[in-house]
Amino acid sequence: MVRRDSRLGFLGGVHVFPGGALDEGDYAASTLDLLVGSERLARPGRLHVEDSRGRGLLVAAARELFEEAGILLARAAGGDWVVLDDDSDRARALLAARAELGAGSGDFAAMLRVAGLSLDVGELRFFAHWITPEREKKRFDTRFFLVRAPERQSATHCAIESTEGEWLAPAEALARYRARQIELVPPTIASLERLSVFESVDAALAAFEDSDVPVILPKILLGGDGVAILYPGDDDYESGVVRPPAGQQLNRLVLRDGLWDRP
Repeated sequence: MVRRDSRLGFLGGVHVFPGGALDEGDYAASTLDLLVGSERLARPGRLHVEDSRGRGLLVAAARELFEEAGILLARAAGGDWVVLDDDSDRARALLAARAELGAGSGDFAAMLRVAGLSLDVGELRFFAHWITPEREKKRFDTRFFLVRAPERQSATHCAIESTEGEWLAPAEALARYRARQIELVPPTIASLERLSVFESVDAALAAFEDSDVPVILPKILLGGDGVAILYPGDDDYESGVVRPPAGQQLNRLVLRDGLWDRP
């Protein structure tokens, strides 16, 4: 996870997963020509889109992962993951290109082409699809993916939008949040809760290899406990009226003493 710079207006100081926006260049033909392994995830409707934007979303996930965490899902001509942990000319050039991408002046497809790399998204797993509640002024339509980090690459935060980066087990991240050591937002909390049930990377990747991923549109409501965020499956989700929780099926987070808690 990376910690966003506290000076940023949106989610400043919050721990988040690496990610960002879909750029026009992510689904340009010159970029998609370098993409391999997209057939399973980019089939019509799989990512809840029907056109080339599906493949573009996979490119965006890989590009943002490289920009924000320094992990590059690219393979050399021989089929091996590209090595970034050595002092080779290629590694130095790619890390320099990463800095340019982070500053908004780089070209992801050109970087891959010059380095003789293909962008391999075949190991990505579609994990979640969240849409910001309708009452929010700034809204996002965001897909989340899981992937195993390639060997001989070390995750490092970009030092532009983030000030820290670290590997965290999901349960550890939640424990640190409850101890007020880090800040998290509800979609991240829900994702960490879901991931914390798996004992290994293998188990998590296997669970989402071809699973149906629903679109989650939370509802923010006021109830007896204060502010609540309701998710599909909660008995009050459809009505939009928060009732006393006794005897109900709950799927919600409630804000208590400044922390989101699951009753």
